[in-house]
Amino acid sequence: MIHDPTLHHRFVLLFEIKNASPASLSTLSSPHQLTKDVRYGLVLEDDFKRVLSYHLERKMALPILRRRSAPGMAYSQVKPKALIQYFNIRMFGFTDSEGRVVIPCSVRFSMARSIDPIFPLSSGRNAAYGLYRMHGYYDPRSGTQNGVESTDLELIWQGITNILKSDFQRWPVSSALRGLWIFSHKDSSGSIIPPRELFNLVQIPALKRQARHFEDYTIQYPSPGRLEPMPDVYLTHFA
Repeated sequence: MIHDPTLHHRFVLLFEIKNASPASLSTLSSPHQLTKDVRYGLVLEDDFKRVLSYHLERKMALPILRRRSAPGMAYSQVKPKALIQYFNIRMFGFTDSEGRVVIPCSVRFSMARSIDPIFPLSSGRNAAYGLYRMHGYYDPRSGTQNGVESTDLELIWQGITNILKSDFQRWPVSSALRGLWIFSHKDSSGSIIPPRELFNLVQIPALKRQARHFEDYTIQYPSPGRLEPMPDVYLTHFA
């Protein structure tokens, strides 16, 4: 089901990061602060896709196009058929130097934000615990246009779960996957399911205080399988 490129796949990703430096609240991007008094850890989409692409290149030997590796390439003149041979371009799309879309995105990610604000520990050297939530989706129309196959989706799910076990680990920083919920459904004309309705099925109430570990949170979500209120939707859950 989750490997079918003709289906829509909306997903919620939950992961934790411990002991990140307050100068870099996540291991992927520079620190961001929403207000002066409320500080959240953020992981940006481009940073997440970059680390995911490098992981798939290094661990699974997939062809990945790195723009910096070929500074002389005229990107706006490259033909799409030559680009989609690269896994990250086929899945994440490509825009030229003028901002024109050459290859549409098959897979998109939202920015990941910590459920609750993150504050430095008393020592001031490391940040306390952070539980992050990210949303994403796979578009079967763009996927079909890009030639995405079932093996591509299988690699995406493997990559998402595996980078949280390896690429995030830089002592004393540690991370872990805490849940991946994939909602799969057909692309039925006239009956598009709003992504927000599916994302809201995974409930993680904020503590409104500094979390210390994952067990502080209560997570509610439907049982895996076909959803009773939405029989056209099938839920797959990875813990």
